[in-house]
Amino acid sequence: MLKENDPLLSDEFLDELAKEINDLYGWEESEEPEDDIKK
Repeated sequence: MLKENDPLLSDEFLDELAKEINDLYGWEESEEPEDDIKK
C-alpha cells in the first residue's frame, strides 16, 4: 500500500499531472473540490 504522505502523490504533483493530462487530451475540467476526484 502507498503511504498517505508519499511526496510523489502530493496535491501539487496531482495538480501538475492533471494539467498535463488536460493539455494532452484536451479535457476541459472545471475546478471542482478534490473530494470528487477521490470517489
